[in-house]
Amino acid sequence: MLRRASGLLLLFGSSLWQPCPAQPASTPEFPPGFTGYLNLQQGIVSDFRTTPDYYQVGFTFHPQYTLLPSRLRVGAQLGAIYTQGRWSAQAGPAVALRLFDMRAGVFGTVLNVQLTAGHFWGSFGQRLAGGGVQAEIFQLFNLAFTGHRDYGNKQWWLQSSLGFNLIRPKKKSSDPFNP
Repeated sequence: MLRRASGLLLLFGSSLWQPCPAQPASTPEFPPGFTGYLNLQQGIVSDFRTTPDYYQVGFTFHPQYTLLPSRLRVGAQLGAIYTQGRWSAQAGPAVALRLFDMRAGVFGTVLNVQLTAGHFWGSFGQRLAGGGVQAEIFQLFNLAFTGHRDYGNKQWWLQSSLGFNLIRPKKKSSDPFNP
């Protein structure tokens, strides 16, 4: 019985370590250059022990540079957030790793999905570390869901955001969604 279980584990484990299929070299996602999203975000600030939880809303700007074309962007986040009856400023480094694309046949790439991470410092002792998942649609809009731990104030920030790309890098002319 143990021999059969170890054989199945070896078979299953080796299938996990197979190289992932390579992304096509012609993907228009994460082209070289700069990008910059202006986001409207909202969510809650909570320690999950006491009530009430605080609502937060604000604007953030995410300038980023593509460090590894088709794969990785690095940059910053600058924000103005209203929570607990006051406005605060937040800033810090951010990174986005492209996980996969969704294509629409001959029409090209519709969206890409990214894993994001960041560390932000705020004007009222906030020190946020965390990340989330972001969908970038036509490299024009984004929709993100994030969670950050404020280890300065011992709270959690759970957020959703919708953004518009103000700085669009040039893509290959073969993509019909980029005139």
